[in-house]
Amino acid sequence: MIIRKASIYDSIGVTKVYVETWKTAYRGIIDQDFLENINYDKQKRNFMNLLNKEGLIYVAESKIGEIVGYATPEVTKDDFGSNRGEISMIYVLDRYQGEGIGHKLLQKSAETLVKSDIKRMIVWVLKDNPACGFLEALGGTPKETRLDQIGGIDYVSIGYVWDDIEKQFIFKEF
Repeated sequence: MIIRKASIYDSIGVTKVYVETWKTAYRGIIDQDFLENINYDKQKRNFMNLLNKEGLIYVAESKIGEIVGYATPEVTKDDFGSNRGEISMIYVLDRYQGEGIGHKLLQKSAETLVKSDIKRMIVWVLKDNPACGFLEALGGTPKETRLDQIGGIDYVSIGYVWDDIEKQFIFKEF
């Protein structure tokens, strides 16, 4: 498994991961009609725009060159105006979960944030998503909540925080 920076040519693979993981991870959590109608072409354009604007996406690529997961680290501001790292998206195809890919994507993202002098990191996830257990196992602490509107419906998201990613995440053995 290779973790690398995505290029514009990866937009199809990233979009595939996005659409497939939304349909599996959010089944029973998000309105089924919304999930069935996710627009593949619109999502592909969104990823192409992100990559064209120098947005950072790390992809996990299988031995046969298939994109099987991705993460999007970025620097944002917290409620007090301080810089922190944020992973707004991290997805791994269902059939590849449990192989350490999500951990490797988060680790690479944290390393990148540390190089930008960022100490804190937050990962947002819908409250009922099974990924909550994954984030807790990696040392994330549920500290923040927000409402995210998806398809016109409000859903509660939980922010899992690492207060010192260099100590808590990068050098931690799993």
